[in-house]
Amino acid sequence: MSCGPEQDRLAVFSYEEAGEEVVAGDPRVSDAERAAAGRETMADRFAALLPASRSRAEAQYEAGGLPEGLDVVRVWRPRDPAGLRARLSESPLAVWAEDDVLHVLWQGRADEVQLYGGVQPRLWPVPGTDSLWEASLRIRRLDEAVISMAVAHRLAGDDWPTQIPDSRPWRGPRAPAEAATAQSLRGTVSEHTLISDALRAPRRVTVYRPPGPAGPLPACVLADGGAAAVLAPCLESAIGAGTVPPVLLVGIHNAPSDAGDRSDLRAQEYVPGFNRRRFDAHLRFVTGEVMPWAGQQFGPVDGPWVAAGFSNGAAWAIAAAQRRPELIGAVAGLSAGAVPHRINGAARAARVRHYLAAGMLEPAFRQATRSWAERLQRAGLPCRYQEWAGGHDYLWWEQQLPVALGWLLGQDGKAG
Repeated sequence: MSCGPEQDRLAVFSYEEAGEEVVAGDPRVSDAERAAAGRETMADRFAALLPASRSRAEAQYEAGGLPEGLDVVRVWRPRDPAGLRARLSESPLAVWAEDDVLHVLWQGRADEVQLYGGVQPRLWPVPGTDSLWEASLRIRRLDEAVISMAVAHRLAGDDWPTQIPDSRPWRGPRAPAEAATAQSLRGTVSEHTLISDALRAPRRVTVYRPPGPAGPLPACVLADGGAAAVLAPCLESAIGAGTVPPVLLVGIHNAPSDAGDRSDLRAQEYVPGFNRRRFDAHLRFVTGEVMPWAGQQFGPVDGPWVAAGFSNGAAWAIAAAQRRPELIGAVAGLSAGAVPHRINGAARAARVRHYLAAGMLEPAFRQATRSWAERLQRAGLPCRYQEWAGGHDYLWWEQQLPVALGWLLGQDGKAG
């Protein structure tokens, strides 16, 4: 039987991650579509693998410790459902630690339950119940960890919800203190819509200007700019404490997508090689339209710009500085998912500064970010690399961005 492109798109596969067999498939295809075509569904594959997965996780629980080279691994042991329900007296989501094992428990009617945030395992149904779901993870340095957790769930045939209802952070007893945030902003956050020639469409921009007299300021352009307003209180607190010089934060929003559009427009604009036309147009928009506009609207920009982002946004910040080092003198890249294979000659000559950081519980992002840091350091370029006890997590990005800007801008407040 031939296997054409459509059949490949419907295929389900599994792979090992952190000692667990993970089921995956093309996210643009639903299980209902696979079933209608007579193909194996992701739910079928998950159900077939679950007994062996439990046995493996139980053996890992009994063995104690972590396998060589892993910082997190799935563990499991049989539980009394009544004892588990007792932990849910105040919320349908409970999180607790026993030594180096973090337990997550959720109660609700669903056919599939997924954890998002700093760790992202699929929750397993608790045997003997029809509404309890669990995950247990042995985590290195758990007592230092900060991990946000949010539960998404769905019934068979439904798409994933756009809102995740149950969430909470977990902080180990030796975790860093929460980042200070300004209780009321003295600076300003303003929303703008620019009609872009490069994008041939309008695009939103959020700008935070710190308090103080008018005059030249260093400036940072932020990917995923919808986060700029949320980041502003933490950044203003750091400015007030003197750990970051006053800096203009210019957030570029993601491309809007129609409901039901499963194409990843964000990745197309942020990751080189995904869609060259879209990436180039977005870069022209930022460097040729947003930067000049911000300089005119909010006062002169003092020195080269900083480019900042997290996840694919970090990949964009790194790539943008490689291509336009005459404009971008520094990069704050947190949890970069894709990095260049080599250093651009112009960026090397400009000695673009990099602050790079990633979490120990996001292995692929950690590896990519660290490899870029090592490449820069071998080339003798200014680079600081940090790791945190956590994962692919906005809680850490919020805490790290002011640290990154403080290091990149230095005492004189200028990048480069």
